[in-house]
Amino acid sequence: MMKSIFFGIVALMFAAVVMQQEQASAQVTDTDSPSGVDEWNYMNRSCSAKLQDQINKEFDAAIFYMQYAAYFAQYKVNLPGFEKFFFEAASEEREHGMKLIEYALMRGQKPIDRNSFSLHFANQVQQPEPEQGSVALTALRAALAKEQEVTKSIRELIKICEEDHNDYHLVDYLTGEFLEEQHQGQRDLAGKITMLAKLLRTNPKLGEFMFDKQNM
Repeated sequence: MMKSIFFGIVALMFAAVVMQQEQASAQVTDTDSPSGVDEWNYMNRSCSAKLQDQINKEFDAAIFYMQYAAYFAQYKVNLPGFEKFFFEAASEEREHGMKLIEYALMRGQKPIDRNSFSLHFANQVQQPEPEQGSVALTALRAALAKEQEVTKSIRELIKICEEDHNDYHLVDYLTGEFLEEQHQGQRDLAGKITMLAKLLRTNPKLGEFMFDKQNM
């Protein structure tokens, strides 16, 4: 009887120690400081969360461009230059998302959180304003706005990871791998918008067709 009680007390004490260790481990995991074997994959929580948000934005932009590509591919629209341009833009954004996932995995992070990763599949093709009369021009303007949104988000990610947490490796990766391409893309879209707007003013009926053949 005494042996049973003794072993019962020992078992309870062992269980209490294990529970305390698990609680301590959970508390360390929830903090922003690395410890033990996890030092190699340390990334501040807010930096990691913003990186996950950026991955979401890249794939969301890919869907945005894919919808426009599918629109211009329709036989009733049939602007193959715009179709090709937007399919390539969708592929580029998807590639950006994959690169960021690979980077997060390299740093030992969880790249996608099911609670925050959500893509917008609703129809995002904007119809032109009455004074514009051109879905192509509207699409280019929407694309420029989307690129500005993505670029702003990348800058915010850089700011969070650099100024607050000194994650210079991620900052250098984003600056060299992404920002220059973003700025070049915005410059290209701005030029296309200006040129198409001029063509539509001089030749409103054939402007889209000529631009699609010569400039896309």
